[in-house]
Amino acid sequence: MATPNTPGRLLVDLAKAYALSEFYPLTHPTHTQAVLNLAQALLSSGEPLAMRCSPTGIQLAGATPPRSGHVDRFVARLCEHGVTSVVLRHDVGSESMGRFLSAVTLPARVVRAAGGLSTALAAAGAGRVSIDGTWVQPAYAAHSTFEQDTSGRVSGLDNGGIQMWNAHDMYEQVRDSAIRVESEDTEELRRLLRQGSDGERLTVMNRLEFLAQYCLTHGMVDRGIGLVQDLRRDAEEMHGRNPATRAMVMLAIHRVSTRPVIEELVQRLGKARTEEERTGLRSTLLHVGADTVTPLVRELVAATDVSARRAYRDALVALDHVGVSLLEDMIGDERWFVVRNMVGILGEIRSADAVEHFRRTVEHGDARVRRETILALSKIGGEEAVPLLAKGLNDREASLRTAAALGLGLTKLAVAVGPLLNRLPQESDAEVEMEIVRALGRVGDPRAVPVLAERAASGGFFSRTPTAIRVEAVRALGELGGEPGRAVLQRLLRDRSPEVREAVLKALSHA
Repeated sequence: MATPNTPGRLLVDLAKAYALSEFYPLTHPTHTQAVLNLAQALLSSGEPLAMRCSPTGIQLAGATPPRSGHVDRFVARLCEHGVTSVVLRHDVGSESMGRFLSAVTLPARVVRAAGGLSTALAAAGAGRVSIDGTWVQPAYAAHSTFEQDTSGRVSGLDNGGIQMWNAHDMYEQVRDSAIRVESEDTEELRRLLRQGSDGERLTVMNRLEFLAQYCLTHGMVDRGIGLVQDLRRDAEEMHGRNPATRAMVMLAIHRVSTRPVIEELVQRLGKARTEEERTGLRSTLLHVGADTVTPLVRELVAATDVSARRAYRDALVALDHVGVSLLEDMIGDERWFVVRNMVGILGEIRSADAVEHFRRTVEHGDARVRRETILALSKIGGEEAVPLLAKGLNDREASLRTAAALGLGLTKLAVAVGPLLNRLPQESDAEVEMEIVRALGRVGDPRAVPVLAERAASGGFFSRTPTAIRVEAVRALGELGGEPGRAVLQRLLRDRSPEVREAVLKALSHA
């Protein structure tokens, strides 16, 4: 079922597209498709996306802003540009959307020199965007980078005279040029790609593509992979310095990285034994983009080696939201280890979009999947995670209840107090009870004071409270602070237990 295009969802997608704009050039298919999808989603919503920005966060017209690291970075950049409000019309289109995102990624000093973000957008040819209450009037209508033909295929990637070759053209050219390709000087080709004229770059792009194809068809795999790795290093060196040339290199990487090349890169990542080698291969896959996600997931599912699984997971995390939809789809897999891996990656990405999918996995039949879900929810946090962590707090496995209590405490949200207070009198495991007490201290809600005071006391003659739990309750009261908590601590100064008295003195000194 399609996800509704709510303002919160659109804002998250906009912030993710901004993150792609920081890394990928406009011509890169991963970036192009993301902007096309975003523009289509906004058009389908039929409503403008109106945002108010401040250093403390963002406000959405008629909606609660979602909790997202992508959104936080996007808002921070808008604030650097001195922007307080942005409105994107529902029909802004992919052309203006792409130009808007690219302008936002510019350094603040560049935008200031241009006369502000509105002026920069006008110069870039963007329209249907309002900055601080004023609609941008594009200075010119530039040729669109984002177009789709009737078949839905993204075109416009021939900007600057770069032609896309079909498979037959490439094969014929490679066959006719075999001798020349074998002796091709890749160092010189890379130099021309960075420093040559537009005409030279066109020739270089074709020659690089032919070279990669020839290497694969003639068993020269190392040379083909080495070419992709070298282009990736060129792109890294130019990051932030020469966007136009870097865009050309990024496009060359994508065209050279055919499916067999990507699969070989993924295989080598799983076999790599040094961190330096893994880092280089992971970065290359990141530069290639979305086409690497499916091979990575396939190898992750099949991997039996622990280090290989870790390498594949790290690569998928580095790709961030590019592969989230595929990972979410695989949460429904029948194999528990596949579900566990997908949940773990989504947790490391901190994908708030995935929380709804964790409603299934937090009650999964395999404890290892439930544990991974609880850990993922703890990393993501936010109010949406609290009800699911509360379910974990009632899990039949004590260790999972402990993890859920820790996760609820880490949210530091008042809504987490209710589940913790409800569970505490029912809990029979001492480790879980101590973690619940710690969590109540971390949340810092005064409603926990009476319960913590009861745990800090010695208890009755027939139901003594263990000293370790009493000490933990004292520490929690110290974290809570406030007069009610201090009053309880003052009374405990006369306690018979030296461990409790020592903990009280430390708590009072920090309260």
